[in-house]
Amino acid sequence: MALEYPVMPLSLLFLALFALAFLAFNVALCVRVWRLTELPPWRRALPALLLCCALAASIGRAWGVTAVAEAVALPLNVATALLGMFELGRHRRRTGTGAPETSA
Repeated sequence: MALEYPVMPLSLLFLALFALAFLAFNVALCVRVWRLTELPPWRRALPALLLCCALAASIGRAWGVTAVAEAVALPLNVATALLGMFELGRHRRRTGTGAPETSA
């Protein structure tokens, strides 16, 4: 008698890969913002704190607290990404280290 393992649908696999890529993107943004020394400490730490709160809400699913994860995790992850991109873009505009402009 052979053991049969449940097969994950391909769409769930793609969703899991997207979630991992988005998590890696958020972590990279948080690290890059954390390294901006000219920002006040609370603004450097804010994206990382939002990401930690989102991860804690997501981990709550393991204990059956799905309502918090459904209501809080995705908005906090999106807020982390938007805040990180905002801080990095603001830093680039302030220091002039953005992409070089081409002259026409």
